[in-house]
Amino acid sequence: MSITYDDYKNAGYKIIPGEEFARYSDMAEKTVRSFIKNFKSDNCTDDNKRGVFEIADILYSGQNQLNLKLAGFTNENYREQYFEETRLSQNEKVWEIMKIYFTREQLFRGV
Repeated sequence: MSITYDDYKNAGYKIIPGEEFARYSDMAEKTVRSFIKNFKSDNCTDDNKRGVFEIADILYSGQNQLNLKLAGFTNENYREQYFEETRLSQNEKVWEIMKIYFTREQLFRGV
């Protein structure tokens, strides 16, 4: 893997601690490879690296965050419901990042 923690810090990212970076960057690269079969981190562009960094941040944040939602409650004849604003799922966030940092040719899988 040619993407290092120093590259991550020099690019301005700081969410993932150093001891956890290797794990999340590997997960991010595997995620990218699920969309781009011939992706190799040793010859990727700066934009591609930023995409991997941001996907790693998404994966780290998704696993280290409490997702508490109160959808509503009922008490005898009284009922209340709360609706939260719609948020993108982790996979949707990853796809949005992929569209920003990877070219259309890279994302094209063919038929």
